[in-house]
Amino acid sequence: MASQNVKNGQASTALAELLANIAITLVLSLAIGFAIIWIITFYLGFSIYETLAVAFAVFIFQFYISPELIIAATKLRYAGKDEYPQLQKMVLELSKEYGMKPPKLAIAPAREPNAFVFGRTTRDPTLVVHEGLLSALNAEELRAVMVHEMAHVKHGDFAVMTFASFVPMLAYMTARDVLWTGFFDDGKDAASYTILLGMLAFVAYFISELIVLPVSHQREYYADLYCAESTHKPENLARALYKISYANFKTKNGSKSATSARAFYIIDFFNVDRDMWELKNHYEQLKGIVPGIDISTVIKAERQSRNGLLGMLNSMLSTHPQTYRRIMSLAKEKQGIESH
Repeated sequence: MASQNVKNGQASTALAELLANIAITLVLSLAIGFAIIWIITFYLGFSIYETLAVAFAVFIFQFYISPELIIAATKLRYAGKDEYPQLQKMVLELSKEYGMKPPKLAIAPAREPNAFVFGRTTRDPTLVVHEGLLSALNAEELRAVMVHEMAHVKHGDFAVMTFASFVPMLAYMTARDVLWTGFFDDGKDAASYTILLGMLAFVAYFISELIVLPVSHQREYYADLYCAESTHKPENLARALYKISYANFKTKNGSKSATSARAFYIIDFFNVDRDMWELKNHYEQLKGIVPGIDISTVIKAERQSRNGLLGMLNSMLSTHPQTYRRIMSLAKEKQGIESH
């Protein structure tokens, strides 16, 4: 089985760090959630037992509703039995190869190439592929991305991300929609309160997003290494990461889902400006593993404004490691594979 090819090395070390970060993220999410509930119930005069009951109910609700929030945010639909036969065959073959139950396959109607996995538990994962990904990559690169996503499935980090991302996703969707309404509300007083509510929601999003950042970074590095060590072809994923970043870089205004579920994706839409300029600056180091980089296009391209003020604030929250660092890590893996 392919998973047996992953030896004790960088991937094993990264996995240990990932599991530790997952535990920390889960504890922090529960602690902060309970603190918010305790503050609210304290002012409402609830007893400690009533507070515990409310907290338990809220966490159960969060557990069940989190996947539904992702579905609503990304507008995905589950693929029918006869749809996307080549992609379905690839996912089925990889599931058998890696010894896991095939995830449910869903398609998101987004032009930005991306992919991610979500679900409540390791028994019910959903693998989501953006329509734009299918046209952006060749078969080898698409397979590498699917192996990357299978790593998330195999080790269950997606389940914690699904649970922990509930508050930041809900807060961001509230901030985005409420602020838009407030700026165009004719009533002066109503608009002021609406804008204030939107700003408070964005502050909640900013703070809660910080909780998921460590595990978000670590799980992407681990999935990259797992793909490299199990396929022995890290160059395929490296090319895919470049192509996905470049395609997103050329898209000035991404879909709303590009922000709502950004921590789940293989590439973060709001970081691609910096990613592409760093790729340009490290071209000499990377051209061996990604020979097809069209660096002249990157040099000539103007920096994009990612959805205005919210976009600029989002770029401060880096949910993913920088693409050039990920590609450099894959290049080192390739050198190690070739030296054996």
